[in-house]
This record gives sequence, C-alpha cells and structure tokens, in this order.
Amino acid sequence: MNFLRDRPLRPLQVGLIAVWALAGLSSGIGPACAGGVNFSDDNDNGAGQGPSFFGFVRDADGPAVGDAKVTATLKAGGALVTRTNTMGVYKISGFGKDIDPESVTISCAKDGYKQTSVLRRPHTAGDTADPIEVECTLQKE
Repeated sequence: MNFLRDRPLRPLQVGLIAVWALAGLSSGIGPACAGGVNFSDDNDNGAGQGPSFFGFVRDADGPAVGDAKVTATLKAGGALVTRTNTMGVYKISGFGKDIDPESVTISCAKDGYKQTSVLRRPHTAGDTADPIEVECTLQKE
C-alpha cells in the first residue's frame, strides 16, 4: 500500500509532508561544487601547490557535456583525470609549485564525441593563487 497514492491527504498531513521535505532538502544545502570539488575559499590550494585548473566541457552546439573525462597531462610525464558534473564543470587541484602551469595540457573525451577545441584563458605568469580556466569543446561523431 502506497501511503501517498491509496488515500487522500488532509490539509494538516500535506503541511507536515511539506515541512518534512523542506527540512530534508535544506539540511543538504552547501557551497556550490563543480566536478565534485568546492570552489569556496576554504578549499584553496595548499602552500606547496600551484594553481588549480577548472572549466567547462561543452558540445559544439552549446549544451554542457556531463560525465566527460578531463585529463591534465604534464609534459614531463604523468597525468590526472577527473570527470565533469552534470553541468559540464570540472576542477583539477594544482600540481606542485615546481610544475610550470604552462607545461600542463588539458584534454577532454567522451564516448561518441571527438574533441574539436580547447580554449585556455589568459593567466598571469607566476600567479600560483588564481585557478586557470580551460574550456573544452566536443562534437558528436
């Protein structure tokens, strides 16, 4: 027997259900996240890290591409991989300060798509505090 479907609700019950639902929703509200990572000040890079990378993966027609794989590859070798959230947003924590951010290449991929462009926003050389924005565009194959 389904409580909500099998019998009509009285106004008091409707009000209690609404209050219960709002209480449950408000307890889960927190800072906005991208790629599962918080962008707030309490998530700044540590003293030994360089700038983080963040951005968006979009379809060539404009919509966001969720669950796309984003790879940050170091020219010296090694890579970090993350996935975009449902809004096509990702964030990759900074590498060590000894890694030149210009030696990090960002690429994106998803089954059924091919990468068409990567746009890296200008970044001040030597700036280790501000994140670097890199937007990736995919096109359906």
